[in-house]
Amino acid sequence: MSTIDHARERVAAALEEIDRLMQSEFPSQHPKDAMNILRSRFQESALALDRIESTIPLNIVHTECNASLERLFVSLPILGFILRSTNVRNGFEAYGLLLRLAKHLMGSNAKLIVSSEWEFSPFVYRCITDLPDFVLIGLPATESSNPLVIPLAGHELGHSVWYAETFSVDFNSRMRQSVLSEITDNKWKEYSVLFPKYKKIDLDEDFFGQLTWQPALNWSLLQAEEMFCDFLGVRLFAESYLHAFAYLIAPGTSGQRSVGYPNIKRRVLHLIDAAKHLDVNVPADFAASFTPETEPTDPTTAFLVSIADTVTESCASDLLEKVTQFANSTNAPMRDHSKVSGIVDQFKKWVVPTPESETLPDITCAGWECNLDKNLWGHTHQIGRKDWGRVLRDVMFKSMEVSEIHERLEEAARSRGSS
Repeated sequence: MSTIDHARERVAAALEEIDRLMQSEFPSQHPKDAMNILRSRFQESALALDRIESTIPLNIVHTECNASLERLFVSLPILGFILRSTNVRNGFEAYGLLLRLAKHLMGSNAKLIVSSEWEFSPFVYRCITDLPDFVLIGLPATESSNPLVIPLAGHELGHSVWYAETFSVDFNSRMRQSVLSEITDNKWKEYSVLFPKYKKIDLDEDFFGQLTWQPALNWSLLQAEEMFCDFLGVRLFAESYLHAFAYLIAPGTSGQRSVGYPNIKRRVLHLIDAAKHLDVNVPADFAASFTPETEPTDPTTAFLVSIADTVTESCASDLLEKVTQFANSTNAPMRDHSKVSGIVDQFKKWVVPTPESETLPDITCAGWECNLDKNLWGHTHQIGRKDWGRVLRDVMFKSMEVSEIHERLEEAARSRGSS
């Protein structure tokens, strides 16, 4: 068989698999929409491959085959992610309120898929060419049915916002200049030891000179993005974001830090500063819950990441201001202390979901307040202490479901009133 025959069979197999996946029961319309889009893209690939005749030059044949192969590499993990969104381990009750939050941030065309992933870290798929309006958020499979970790979706939404709003462009030029200034003004001796053949003028004008410090700029931008996402998480989910962050991450893993993040101690200090700025109460033991990470041992990496840390640090206040302006401009919900207190009363006194429409931040903040109460249901002997966590999660999810029903009823009423 020829290369083109192999390519045609691969695409045909992908289409057959998508047709099988389409028989799944999807929890909402958006996963099915995404599946249909991916199916149409593979149909386009199949059509392009079928049009190739034996007389067409080999380089053109290989170009089409490469394109279809790349589509397989990109799409297969996404198809698996969409399939896992149908699993009953996922907290479907939270989906409606999360979608509303995504629309606040990304616009009315935003589409959301929430799924479970076999990595113990929430993540988001970024810049999917075939699915430009979709936000795909993955939660650890072991926690995907835990409403207390939902605030971490605020961080993952932040990545989608960062790319959609091209905020990196706002900081790129400034950070580039800061990296150069940090080297020439403060760390020239260290730089000269590591890169003795370059002069100061070479850093900006010589291509190979630029390559010596480019990693520091790349890491600065990555760190700035992560800091932006953390700040947005605090802005959206207030205290519940800090609690969820500590629950999932503290005290941290042993080993060398990731250069694309601020080191954990600095990251936590930035979270505390952001919380104070946003009038969010910081748990008393929050900073002490995290242990320091190991810095890189390679001298060049250690030097460049120290520059990245310094440059990102200098942008912290501007990143927080960017988050505040953006969230306020989109009318993103904020935690309301009085609403949270009301929900807590419902949970504690009556062990029932809130009867009113509440925001996701208020429900998660109330949930965490109850979760941290060591005497939560001591007065309710029908619920054993070992069941408190399970019951609380059920009540939280049911509150999200009730709130979504209220929202839909209100939307229907408004629609009837305007017609």
